[in-house]
Amino acid sequence: MGCIKPNKKLQKSNGLADFVLFLFEFDKVRIPKLGLFQILLSDLRPGLDSDSISSNVISKFERIGIPSGPLEGGATNVMEEYTKVVMEEIVDSIQSDMRIDIAVDAGMLVQSNGGNAGGPVVSVGSNPLPQGGNGVAT
Repeated sequence: MGCIKPNKKLQKSNGLADFVLFLFEFDKVRIPKLGLFQILLSDLRPGLDSDSISSNVISKFERIGIPSGPLEGGATNVMEEYTKVVMEEIVDSIQSDMRIDIAVDAGMLVQSNGGNAGGPVVSVGSNPLPQGGNGVAT
């Protein structure tokens, strides 16, 4: 047993934990889902770039009271370097380790065209079972 007895008035860890869980679960900003056309145009996106993310974050330092640029006496700003390292690691982790799983519902219509020695062949059908696949974030 410790030397200092716990004060019951200060035992608020459960309340704080419940509040943090509330913030994570119930107070989320909902991002609208992309439409089919927007998904098809996703090839035009530039992808993740740690340098541009770092620059955006560092440009907001002054707004939150963190000094940016060289410090007094020409010292290196370690917060800027830290931000660059963190963004590089996050982007590298997403590009190297992230996996995207997809699923296609059963009943999706399938149309195929082809040909053989007898002439053109056209077929229409549907997939009988749900199908899955994987993707890579870039």
